[in-house]
Amino acid sequence: MIKTLRFWIMLLISFAMIGILSIALLSGYFVTKENVVNNNLEINRVYSMKLARLTEEVFNGMQSNLQVKASDIVANINDADKLSDKLGDLLTSSKNFNSLSVVGRDGLVLATSPEIGIVGQILDTPGPQEALYERKPLISEPYEAATGRLLILISTPLWNEKNEYLGFLAGTIYLQEDNIIQNILDEHFYEDGSYVWVVDNKGMLVYHPDPERIGTSVAENEVAQKVLRHENGAQKVTNSEGLEFLAGYTFIKSSKWGVVSQTPYEVSAAPLAGMVNKMLLYALPFVLFLFFLTLILTEKLSSPLRKLAMYSVGLKEKGGLSEEVDIPTWYYEAKQLTETIQEYAKKQEQTVKNFKERSYTDPLTGLRNRRYGEKVIESWTIAKQQFSMIMIDIDHFKSVNDTYGHQVGDDVLKFLAGKMNEVVRDDDVCVRLGGEEFIILLAKTDLQEATTIAERLRMNVSSALCPTNEYLTISSGVGVYDDFNESIEDLFNRVDVALYRAKMEGRNRVIQSESTL
Repeated sequence: MIKTLRFWIMLLISFAMIGILSIALLSGYFVTKENVVNNNLEINRVYSMKLARLTEEVFNGMQSNLQVKASDIVANINDADKLSDKLGDLLTSSKNFNSLSVVGRDGLVLATSPEIGIVGQILDTPGPQEALYERKPLISEPYEAATGRLLILISTPLWNEKNEYLGFLAGTIYLQEDNIIQNILDEHFYEDGSYVWVVDNKGMLVYHPDPERIGTSVAENEVAQKVLRHENGAQKVTNSEGLEFLAGYTFIKSSKWGVVSQTPYEVSAAPLAGMVNKMLLYALPFVLFLFFLTLILTEKLSSPLRKLAMYSVGLKEKGGLSEEVDIPTWYYEAKQLTETIQEYAKKQEQTVKNFKERSYTDPLTGLRNRRYGEKVIESWTIAKQQFSMIMIDIDHFKSVNDTYGHQVGDDVLKFLAGKMNEVVRDDDVCVRLGGEEFIILLAKTDLQEATTIAERLRMNVSSALCPTNEYLTISSGVGVYDDFNESIEDLFNRVDVALYRAKMEGRNRVIQSESTL
């Protein structure tokens, strides 16, 4: 089935609306997604930078506390009890260290707080050895201490007034137990699965929410590699478990550590589905409004063309004749098409009328032809309408043709046709049957009135000079059709007999046919 213009317009606009809505939702989704991702990356970058700065300030503060207490420790370096008291006071006031110790220049532990069972031992672990070797304030790399704990050592050297090296004062942070780093980094300000982890300059985890992972290497991690290159920034990263995160990272100069703050990617993207649904919900009333507005406008746009199409179908089915319809022409194209088609229809209608007129008209005389006469008689007989017939023949017409030629003969026929038109009424029909045979059909006319008209015609013809420049006579037979059971053939025969009698009785006369009643 061929679809209408209205259907195709609605289909096109529906596709356009769906396309525009889809593009709007998709573009909104991707733009918002990009903004959410970038926002989370920036948040984690800033947060990692803030934690790095805070961690660095804490470490600087811890080293400052050790340096301030160094003179007291040097003054009591030979009194173990006083050293223990001084360390206890420092541990209580600072609350940043898990333990404090004083180590001599030969690595011998002179005092600790709290007592952890290593006083009198010589320390050969990496942290103390590094402090003894460097003889400057430092923060060690994570190492396993003599006690079996994983820790870092923050130390400051001890010098007497003679600038002799006496050893170092050190504070320790137990990485796998409660410590100051955990206090700073343990809880992310977003409770959505975000967390912080810290690596040292070799890629070892110094801090992680999962204590079992502390001390393991993550050097292959893309973010860890950037921190090891002393870079700061933010990016999307996949961790060792195959999970995607949005990570911000900052390098700490003092400790050469890297702080990484990261948020699960799926957590960041989770609000996007709700955002799209909300956008769709907000857009739905406008979409429905536009849809109904489209229905109205589509009807207005397609209505003129639909009516024009139906009008054209009518023209086709009726052969160029169709009733005019009121077609709205409120836009240019419809107006031009309507005017063109209606003008064409009128021309076609006139052409059809002209063809019909020609098919019913005798081309020589301009009178109606036999075909039209038969059509009129048929309609009157079907309606059982009384009518009369005058059958006419030109007297001696053959001699006119023989004497003057057929051109003059045609002029004589035209002359008779003109005289016939002079005596008939509006409802009467003058017909040329062929050659010099003519009939006049008189609507609703009785025999006597028809005879009177026939006599008037005969006298008009005989009293006027014809194209031969002579006087012409005619003979006529007259009959009435008032017996509706009589056939038309019988009517013609009766009138023809009357015409024959007129010729036999001397021509130039009118004879009535015998009635059937």
